[in-house]
Amino acid sequence: MKKSLLVIMALGCYASSSFATDARVVSMGRHDAFFMDEISVFKNPANISIYPNMVYGSYGVYSYNPKLDSAGASGQYGALNASNRDPVDPFFGAIMSYSLNQNTDNGSQYPMLSIGAVFNRRDEMLSYLTPGSRNYIGTKDQILPDPVGKVDLLLGYVLPNGAMLGGGGYVAIQKKKEGGDEAVASIYKGNLGLNWPITKSIDLEVSAGGGLINAVAKQDDPLSNYATDSLYVRLAKNDVFLRAEARMFTALAVLNGDFVPHVKFDYLDLGTLNISNFDLAAGIGLNINIDKGFFWAGLEFLYGQHDSGKTVSKESVGGRISFGIERNILTDWFVIRVGGQKVIRYVSDGTDAGYWEENVAADGSDNDLVGLGFGINIDNRLRIDFVAAEDIAYTFTNLISHPQHHLFNRVSATYSF
Repeated sequence: MKKSLLVIMALGCYASSSFATDARVVSMGRHDAFFMDEISVFKNPANISIYPNMVYGSYGVYSYNPKLDSAGASGQYGALNASNRDPVDPFFGAIMSYSLNQNTDNGSQYPMLSIGAVFNRRDEMLSYLTPGSRNYIGTKDQILPDPVGKVDLLLGYVLPNGAMLGGGGYVAIQKKKEGGDEAVASIYKGNLGLNWPITKSIDLEVSAGGGLINAVAKQDDPLSNYATDSLYVRLAKNDVFLRAEARMFTALAVLNGDFVPHVKFDYLDLGTLNISNFDLAAGIGLNINIDKGFFWAGLEFLYGQHDSGKTVSKESVGGRISFGIERNILTDWFVIRVGGQKVIRYVSDGTDAGYWEENVAADGSDNDLVGLGFGINIDNRLRIDFVAAEDIAYTFTNLISHPQHHLFNRVSATYSF
């Protein structure tokens, strides 16, 4: 029992210093493969027990639009003439936990049950159903309805020895009828996971999941003289996607941190369109508690394969190096963060053709080279995180002297009670 309590206490101390909203992750390295954070609950629902009794939300993402945000007369719609634009895809939710051990004499609150719900979170799989996105499975003339009712439901249970189990589901759906025809866009997704204390210094985290995707798009009939005539094209019918992920946190006292090996794969089979995608990532990383801050770095091998009935199959091999650092400055409640990632890979199409590609250097997206952010931490209960616009260091004075499009592109917050 003493052994399990030590593991529980270690997990508690680690989690308390590693609360991370999506804004924190984006500004501090772009991904979270090598450190623990709240957004991991959407991949491994067992982790909700690490963050009991917490409210979590985000105002969404503000994406720079040159037509609307360009200052002066040079833009198609200069900033002086543009109306206010709100960020997209805000969400909120909560995790509630209840100890099933009302006898606290032994200092343990386990076993413990946790439930969670998050509303309006945009899952990454929805990019396949979003016109204009890089992963959209249709053509520009094929229009899918925007899925609604986006919700995550999470359930977690902690065993008396501190082992955490969890399950979760996600759904987003839309059916739009016109006459006898129906346009459809839906995602059904489920995940199972565990977080197991193998020894006093090693924790194993494993999760797996999958789901179904359905899509029927409306497409104007180019052969018709009537604007009301249209075709309905099925793009996906219960097509399958799968994922699995594992990582191990090994405490290193000499570094005051953890050594973290990590591996994951994602697979998508759109049999209706004869499209399949497979992505594999495997690597090692470190996360270290530094004076008044936190640092992590990682190196990964990346492999991808894309098969399509419409284009030549592609295979890619490469790697990613990434890091993130945060530190309290001036006061204990203000945090500044910076991070980055560099992805480079060789893409071949199965013939003699091939080329090198890398992630975009600077386009304001979550996947470009570097990020900058700020955080507010009040008594380790209220945390508010900001992702700064990448030109903030060059345009901050525009707030006084000239119109400025925006200072931040993401704001998220948690409150623990």
